[in-house]
Amino acid sequence: MKATDFNLPENIKFDFANGITSFQNNRLVILSAKAMGILRRNIIEKIGVENAKNLLYKFGYQNGYSDFMEMKLNYKFDTPDDLLASGPTIHTWEGIVQATTKELRVDHRTKEFYFTGIWKNSWEAEQHLLYYEKGTEPICWTLMGYASGWSTGFWGETIICVEPKCKGMGHENCEWELKPVSEWDPKVIEPYLKAVKSGQEEMNRRN
Repeated sequence: MKATDFNLPENIKFDFANGITSFQNNRLVILSAKAMGILRRNIIEKIGVENAKNLLYKFGYQNGYSDFMEMKLNYKFDTPDDLLASGPTIHTWEGIVQATTKELRVDHRTKEFYFTGIWKNSWEAEQHLLYYEKGTEPICWTLMGYASGWSTGFWGETIICVEPKCKGMGHENCEWELKPVSEWDPKVIEPYLKAVKSGQEEMNRRN
């Protein structure tokens, strides 16, 4: 199937008798964006911005990597690019953000990986701006982490996501950019790469 053919509601199982909602092998918990926003604010206030960035990017990374593996194991897509592009489709279905791909260039022979797009209605930017002023750095840490984890699962090597534009910085919409570690300025990705390595180590210990 094509990436846009995937319909998440048709694949969610609601087991009312046992109080379990699931997608394939993953149990789902439905929470309000307001509750997540309060939790996010409390994390920032308790451990500081840099530690919160690390924790939330790592959380997003592990979530994205896990979702990718479920999709790879349980669904058949027409092409590898469709499998990769189903990530933004799932993000949109989940109510996280409206994700639209701008550019996708993937070639295993030449080791090229470049994936960009637009995020509209980011829950994370929305909630962040309820409590904080616009800043100079992107703040959709869980979204960036998710995209990084998803793409890393697909590519087999670490891919880092950075927002060149973010509503939390005053832009109209957020935008994502995904590239291998070697393609980034080390200073730009330093906090994100640290979060990813920590997330990878935790997942390796569990396996």
